Amino acid sequence: MHASQRILRAPPASQKKNVPSAPVLDTSMLLERLLHDFGKTGDPVEVDFRALVNWLRMGDQQTHHMHPYPGKLLPHIAHFFCGARTLGGGVATVLDPFCGSGTVALEGSLAGWRPLVADANPLALLITKVKTKAFRVSALRTAMRDLMARARRYRTGPVVSIVNEVLWYDPRIKRDLERLLRAVDEVANDDARDFFKVCFSVTARKLSFADPTVAVPVRLKAKPRLRPEARAQIESQLQRLSAANVFDEFERICEANVARVEEANCTNPTRSMAVPVGTDARQLREPGRVGSRPMSEGSVPLIISSPPYGSAQKYVRATSLSLNWLGLAGPGDLRALEGASIGREHLRLSEGVDSADGLPQAYLDLVTEIGEINSDRARITMTYLVEMRQALTEMARVIAEKGKIVLVVGNNQVCGLPLRNDNFFTQILEGLGMRLELSLVDHIKSRGLMVKRNKTASVISRESVLMFGKR
Repeated sequence: MHASQRILRAPPASQKKNVPSAPVLDTSMLLERLLHDFGKTGDPVEVDFRALVNWLRMGDQQTHHMHPYPGKLLPHIAHFFCGARTLGGGVATVLDPFCGSGTVALEGSLAGWRPLVADANPLALLITKVKTKAFRVSALRTAMRDLMARARRYRTGPVVSIVNEVLWYDPRIKRDLERLLRAVDEVANDDARDFFKVCFSVTARKLSFADPTVAVPVRLKAKPRLRPEARAQIESQLQRLSAANVFDEFERICEANVARVEEANCTNPTRSMAVPVGTDARQLREPGRVGSRPMSEGSVPLIISSPPYGSAQKYVRATSLSLNWLGLAGPGDLRALEGASIGREHLRLSEGVDSADGLPQAYLDLVTEIGEINSDRARITMTYLVEMRQALTEMARVIAEKGKIVLVVGNNQVCGLPLRNDNFFTQILEGLGMRLELSLVDHIKSRGLMVKRNKTASVISRESVLMFGKR
């Protein structure tokens, strides 16, 4: 199907006088217009979410930018659906089973929802917790002063094992980071300590030799083939790193993040902190009982998520330095953590799926075609499809009667062959008793998304936003 050529936009921001805080705005009427347009033709409706939610300013907003993370969801999308008061059925709970750095959780929290989250990456869960926590700002500033005094006083800190550390760190910088981490680990309050861990993670990445413009760590080098101005910029950055003061940089990052918390507190001081419901989207657990009983069937009124695509972002590798520094995964644990993620790029020969039951025939045929070109990519694609079907099945199990599942998904290519993730999601969920109620298309305008994932993949330039309702 071809997307409608009409792009729906909200009224110009200039027409909104004395606009209240963003969470107060109800997007239900805009949603109804989109539902009406889609219902008339059944064709996807083209939208520009930045224009549709034009009261949400671009750039640094609330606590969204506390920590970098690859492939972040556009906040406007989460804001739009969390702002629709017609969703939720009176029970304000929103679930994101692939939460990443917590965009849905934060927008849901600011809009008065109780956010539930899951993710295989422990750093993602940590960032999401901190971004949604309504910290007492004065207490953070007091703790920061004490922390900085101790960090500057320490001569040494426990040695931290970092994957390929000689590649990523100047020895002086690493020693100072270890002194700083010692002080962070000694913060008595658990929540405050987590806040400073997130700030430390940003600092450790910023003061590494990793190229700041690339999500996956790539050594910053002034290569001869670069343009003179680009080479000069890199050389200048390397000089700054060699002279950097770890403690001053950490303090600046803390101050910026405290200010972000203060802004979020002004918007909604009573917002709910995200509650983890597991580390596997295929096996969601009761809130507050992670590791015990499964989440109750039909208990969640709204799911909003951006699931990984086939041959997905290298989330574990992209966050490997932080995972090592914070003790969330040592250098020898990274492969196992990647193996727990859906949409991974690599499989050991012993990994993969035994059964492809329930997959549409068209996708089985696609895997066969891929296998004729590259057997490894065929195994990876088959594993992704089976595991994603399991995750979609779990979403359909926990969604409430009259509940909605909103998924943001892009299509890509594997070995030059199109992998229509949007059609796959639709076929699986319709087979599980869901109905496609809305299909939107938005164009990706580079928001830190590494849209080309490997040499056999394609550039993803459009995202589909699909809303399903329980029949």
